[in-house]
Amino acid sequence: MKRIHGITLTVALIAATAPGPGFCAADIVPTETGAAATRTMQNGIAYITGGVGSDEADALRSVASQYSLRLTFVTRRGQFLSDVDVEIVGPSGASVLRTRTLGPYLYVALPPGRYQVAAYAAGTKQTRVVVVNAREGTNAQFEFVPVVRRAAAPCCQTPPLAR
Repeated sequence: MKRIHGITLTVALIAATAPGPGFCAADIVPTETGAAATRTMQNGIAYITGGVGSDEADALRSVASQYSLRLTFVTRRGQFLSDVDVEIVGPSGASVLRTRTLGPYLYVALPPGRYQVAAYAAGTKQTRVVVVNAREGTNAQFEFVPVVRRAAAPCCQTPPLAR
């Protein structure tokens, strides 16, 4: 593992342990950069997510070729997004993967075919159809407009009337 300022870099994922169709299993995968990444299985589909910080992003990019669908999530200004809820529906119409990203990258090992990807972030939903091919795999980027929340500062609110 690579040490940065005394901190071990690891892409972490808490996996569900309940058996059944949504069963997830995770294992640590060494990468070419020396960092560790967590590969997870859900419904027989392997995926990896993360990419917060340059070392973690490098670790994920070093294993990208092992995944046939590579998704990136950003704002329209080019800032990376995390905590994006993603659902991938397969050619049969059944959901094959539901997860929340741990960083701007989600790489999924899917068989070739046509898939519908729905991503939920910044208060909006985007849906795309992607065709995963057997040779190079498929890259897709989702761009979201960040939600701007405006709140009045406590000092600037109108005080209640005194009686």
